[in-house]
Amino acid sequence: MSPVQVLVGVVLPPITLVVFVIALGNRIRTWAKLPQPGMTLFPTPPGGTLMGVLKETLLFPSLFRGNRLLWVLSWVFHAALALIVVGHVRVVADFPALWAALHINADTMSAVMGGAAGIVIMAMAALLLLRRLVVPKAREISGTGDYFALLLILMIILTGNAMRFLGHFDLAQTRAYFAALLTFSTPVVPNSPWFLLHFLLAQTLVLYIPFSKILHLGGVFFAQTALKRS
Repeated sequence: MSPVQVLVGVVLPPITLVVFVIALGNRIRTWAKLPQPGMTLFPTPPGGTLMGVLKETLLFPSLFRGNRLLWVLSWVFHAALALIVVGHVRVVADFPALWAALHINADTMSAVMGGAAGIVIMAMAALLLLRRLVVPKAREISGTGDYFALLLILMIILTGNAMRFLGHFDLAQTRAYFAALLTFSTPVVPNSPWFLLHFLLAQTLVLYIPFSKILHLGGVFFAQTALKRS
C-alpha cells in the first residue's frame, strides 16, 4: 500500500474515533451540568416533553415559524443526509435476508435513491452556503467555522458523488476494508483516489464535529428538554 493509503486508511481511523469519543463525552458532560429551569405551576408531563423534543428534532417547527425558506433548505438537507447515512450502512454491512423479506432490490434502490440523495444534498448545501454569502443577516452571524463546516461538507458530498458518477466504486473491496477495521484486523485500503479523498474529508469532519456547531443534533435534546419542562 502507498503511504497515502496507510495514513488515510490505517493510521487516521483509530485516532479519529478516540478523539471523537473523548471530545463528545466532554461536550455531553458539559451539557448535563448546565443549570435547569425551575419548576412552573403547570410543568409539561414527561411524555409531552419527549414528543415535543422529537417533533423539534425531526420537523424543526421553530425554524418553520421563523424562516420558511431556511426551513425548506435545512429540512431537505437533513432528510437527504438521513438517506445517505442509511445507504452508507450497506457499505459496512448488508442485510440480504431483510431485503428479500421486503421484496426490495437493494442494489437498484441504492443506485436510484443514493444518486438522487447525493444530487439533492449537494444542491441544498450549495444553497445554504450561498445564503450565508448573500443574505445580510446570515452573513453577519456567520463566522469562519460556519463557512469551514459548509465547505467541508460540500467537498465530502462532491467527492462522494464523484465516486458514484465519475469512477468505479468497488463495494466488495470497501466492505472488506471496513470489516477489517471493525474486527481490528489488518485492512487492505482501497486505492481509489476518490475514496481516499472522500474518506480523509469525512474523518476531518468527524474530528471537527465535537468542537463545532454541527453537534446541534446532540445539544438540542438537552436544550429542548430543559425548555419544554420550564
